[in-house]
Amino acid sequence: MKIALFGGTGPTGRHIIEEALRQGYKLSVYTRDAGKLSAFGSKIEVIVGDLNNREAIKACVAGSDAVISALGPNSLKARETRPIMHGVGTIISVMEELIVRRLIQISTAAYRDPKDGFDLKSRAFVLLFKLIVHNAYDDIKSTAELVSNSRLDWTLVRIPNLKDGPATGQVDAGWYGRTKLGTKLSRGNLAKFLVDQVTAKEFVNAAPGIANRS
Repeated sequence: MKIALFGGTGPTGRHIIEEALRQGYKLSVYTRDAGKLSAFGSKIEVIVGDLNNREAIKACVAGSDAVISALGPNSLKARETRPIMHGVGTIISVMEELIVRRLIQISTAAYRDPKDGFDLKSRAFVLLFKLIVHNAYDDIKSTAELVSNSRLDWTLVRIPNLKDGPATGQVDAGWYGRTKLGTKLSRGNLAKFLVDQVTAKEFVNAAPGIANRS
C-alpha cells in the first residue's frame, strides 16, 4: 500500500516517514524543498511543489491508497488567509478526482466533535490560542470543518502540546470531556497513530483527541 504525505518536512514529518516505512508502506512525500528529504534517499518518492500547484499535488496523490496531512500553520505572520484550508481543499478535490478516499488530517481542539462533552481544560486552551494567534486558530478550525464536510473517509486527529520523543504505543484516544486525555503527546506516538489510521476503522468520519497515556 502507498501513502501520500503532506507536511513531511515539518517537525513531525520525519517521524511519520520513519513509521510508515517501518510498517512497510510505500511513500510519496510532497515538499517545497527536496533537499530536506535527502536523508531518505530512494526509500521515498519526492514530489516538489507548493500548495497552489494542483498538478504537482495530483502527481503526489496518484496511485496512493491514503493521504496523511501533517499540514498546519507554521508562521504567526502568514500573509495569506487560511493557507492550510485552501491547500487541503485542493488535496480533497484531487482525491475525489482520483478516487482516493482515505484522508487523515492533523487538527486540534479548535474543532469540536459532536461526541465531545464539556472539558474546561481544553476549552481554556482553545480560547487562549484563539486570542494569541487568531489567524492560526481560524485556519485550523476552517480546515477541520472543510475535511469533516467532505465526502471522503476522513479522520481528524486532534492533538495537544507536542514534544520530541519516540513512539511508545501508550496513547489515549477519545473525546474531550468524556475521555481522560492528557496535555502532551510525543511526535513518535502521533506518527504511529496517524499511520495506524490508514487501515483502522474505529475513527473514520470522527475527530478523536489523543494524548500520551499518563
